[in-house]
Amino acid sequence: MPPGPFPYPFLGNLPQIISADPVRPFDKLAEKHGDIFTVTFPSGNAVILNTASLVREARLAPGRQEDLMGKSPEYIYPLDEMMGGVFSARDYSDAYLFEKKVFVSAMHIFGAGIEQASVRAGHAVDIAIKEIENEPGKSFSPKNLLESSIVVQLWEWLTTKKIALDDPIVKENNEFSAIFNRQALISSVYQLFPFLCYLPTRFTREIKRAEQIRETIFPPEYRAHKESYIPGTIRDLTDSFISAYEKELAKETRKDIGSKDTGIPGLMLHVVVGGSSTSSTWLTWFFLYMVLYPSVQSKIHEELDEVVGRDRLPNWKDAKSFPYLQATLCEVGRISGVAPLAASNAIRDTTIAGYHIPKGTFVGLNLTKLLEDEREWPEPEKFKPERFLDEDGKFVGWNKLHGFIPFSVGRRECPGQSLAKIMMFSFSSMLLHHYKFELPEGAETPTTKVSTPQLFSVPDDFLVVAMPRNLKLQD
Repeated sequence: MPPGPFPYPFLGNLPQIISADPVRPFDKLAEKHGDIFTVTFPSGNAVILNTASLVREARLAPGRQEDLMGKSPEYIYPLDEMMGGVFSARDYSDAYLFEKKVFVSAMHIFGAGIEQASVRAGHAVDIAIKEIENEPGKSFSPKNLLESSIVVQLWEWLTTKKIALDDPIVKENNEFSAIFNRQALISSVYQLFPFLCYLPTRFTREIKRAEQIRETIFPPEYRAHKESYIPGTIRDLTDSFISAYEKELAKETRKDIGSKDTGIPGLMLHVVVGGSSTSSTWLTWFFLYMVLYPSVQSKIHEELDEVVGRDRLPNWKDAKSFPYLQATLCEVGRISGVAPLAASNAIRDTTIAGYHIPKGTFVGLNLTKLLEDEREWPEPEKFKPERFLDEDGKFVGWNKLHGFIPFSVGRRECPGQSLAKIMMFSFSSMLLHHYKFELPEGAETPTTKVSTPQLFSVPDDFLVVAMPRNLKLQD
């Protein structure tokens, strides 16, 4: 296996990991131990990959694409408990493969109405705009507004229901996401002291609370959909899941594929929790960089005015006409490192960079490190949207640059990234079409340094002011 820091008895490398950097510990270890190294946890060994080339080899090498598809429960507890042990929280198995087919098929079915999905995105943006205009000129937290607005949007895509920002479903989903992020940080503590999961601590109470939220929201909504579902009629993503499940079930020969009544609510949970955490974090970073780099914001305003003018709103059909906006979204994702780490377990013995990787090994993709690798990104510390434009000023695309893999890569990559891109484009384009975002007068310049370790890399909270751009929109 790859060399790495010397492990302590019983503790493994937890002391070195904790002391290196609480927010980005593997970055510090990579400076000393190189592009690939082994660390030891109480539950076993982990190999950390720190370059795009190594990540692509590990996940995409011919004949080895399935080698890293495992999710061993002892490595991801308690996330598997909170997610109901479904899909992304399930180990490699017939049930996982079936649920993945259902999810991908449902996205395809729903994708047939993707233009309708993008139109629906306007409802949540309208709610956000009304919230801003309730107190014009007053500073507000983009993070809080985006978190709730995106749950509103995802819930409409999922159920066709329009809800308000203060709806209990929004509050409970935000609570679930906050618990999920906190619990991810202490998974190594459970590995070290497994008996803790049986004690009535604050953390075990939070796990029970997350399970309660999950069971309160998603199974009842699924049952209501199942009763009113009409084959061939797709109202929303939940209908897509039901349709895809029936379609894949008709082709399935394996028996141990789980239950529809737990599987579909679990996939619904994945859409809301996974989609809201990724998209709201990414967009929070986006608006932070807009106020830190007003010249970039001005270029996007010019592009908006040139493409759609002042008498209508941008929509997903316009996306190809916004190379600079899309390049900026990508550069925000690169420089902020929204999801610091993606990981899975080897389901069989394999090799990476000539090293032997035994079955069961936890292989972590250190995405923040590879997104600032000088071999891929000259002057990686600088915010330069132009990295994602070609010589003619055209957007190179989300998947063209070798070092840009923010949604992970391979068989365990994010399956909902197409909806995330629609979400981020819709919110960024429509809000910037309406407003110029500035820091409040006299406010300190917000930092881009993350101070709190979380599953998703969230910036410290900051305030902005939205200045209307005096649009003359037609009804």
